[in-house]
Amino acid sequence: MKWLIKVLLVVVIAVVFGLLAIEDTGYVLISRTPWVIELSLTFFALIIAAGFIIFYAVLRFVSNSWGVGGRLREWRSHRRHKLARNSLNNGLLELAQRNWKKSEKLLIKNVEDSDSPLINYLAAASAAQEQGEYKRRDEFLSLAHESTPGSDVAVCLTQADLQLRHGQLEQALATLMHCRTVAPKHPYVLKLLVRIYKELQDWNKLYELLPFIQKTKLLDSEEQINLESEVFSELMASATTFEEVEEYWSKMPKTVRANNLILHQYAEKNLEQGEDDRVVELLYKHLTKNWDRGLVKLFGRAQASDKVRQLALAEQWQQQHSEDYELLNVLAHLAVRNELWGKARAWFEASIGILPTAASYRALGDLLEQLDESKQAAECYRKGLQLLSE
Repeated sequence: MKWLIKVLLVVVIAVVFGLLAIEDTGYVLISRTPWVIELSLTFFALIIAAGFIIFYAVLRFVSNSWGVGGRLREWRSHRRHKLARNSLNNGLLELAQRNWKKSEKLLIKNVEDSDSPLINYLAAASAAQEQGEYKRRDEFLSLAHESTPGSDVAVCLTQADLQLRHGQLEQALATLMHCRTVAPKHPYVLKLLVRIYKELQDWNKLYELLPFIQKTKLLDSEEQINLESEVFSELMASATTFEEVEEYWSKMPKTVRANNLILHQYAEKNLEQGEDDRVVELLYKHLTKNWDRGLVKLFGRAQASDKVRQLALAEQWQQQHSEDYELLNVLAHLAVRNELWGKARAWFEASIGILPTAASYRALGDLLEQLDESKQAAECYRKGLQLLSE
């Protein structure tokens, strides 16, 4: 559109100039001794216009010739970068299609002209890993680090991932420890460390890591509790003294102490130390709010110094859990300790009525023997043995 306007403008000017020239051609006189030049104004104007056009054309030619080398270099650079991008794209495509050898070859081809050599080398390291070329993998990782300043974390995480996939736990741990010096709170670094410490069963190191995991909110609340419970459970299991167990218990968050399995483990440790009264108090407080059959059974195992009170505490649960066979069984055993034979018999029979077990039949048989009811006792033993055989 702009060119059309310019052409029309030139045509209009030419027409106007032509009309003026026809009406009065005029003349131009140039005098310089010994020459005198006289010509028409129209011809003089044409000479000036032609001279301007020739001068402009020469100027443009010289200007364009002057920048030919730069434009050629720019074209070559653009072509090299285009080839590098094509190599990267094709290499990543082959990597996704699991063509490891072809992928590696394409990824390192033209890498010196790549806009993102870090991606080339990291992907090539992965392709080399899949071919079992671990030396070449490490070389690519080293080149990746050199190619891009500030790429420490990216290279470290890729290296650790590859080492883990190859089962190099110790090497991966060393890589991640270096990575932590650069990014101590990086979530994925912590996630990989959790995985490694679990596989190495280094629960003390994992315990030291727990505060960082919580601060970075790497896990949701349920996952955090599960991890803490696993760590403290393993630490208590490996403790060589009861003092260590007590130390771990004191450091546990309340959410972990409320875990039934942790509490069961801690109660078992206390029973081993003869801390039966403590177990009764501990389990009573917990079971009043969080019912668990395994802990109820453990409550019945505890030999409290005040056995009357222990039975009274257990009886408080009967109203809410009257159909719980384990509670009825515990109540029966506690009644036997208190020599309440009638209550014990009734509770054993109620427990068997809900879920008959060989252990319950045997306990009831022992009680009946004690009450000189040998025939009924023998029947209980027979039923217990039948359950065992089945």
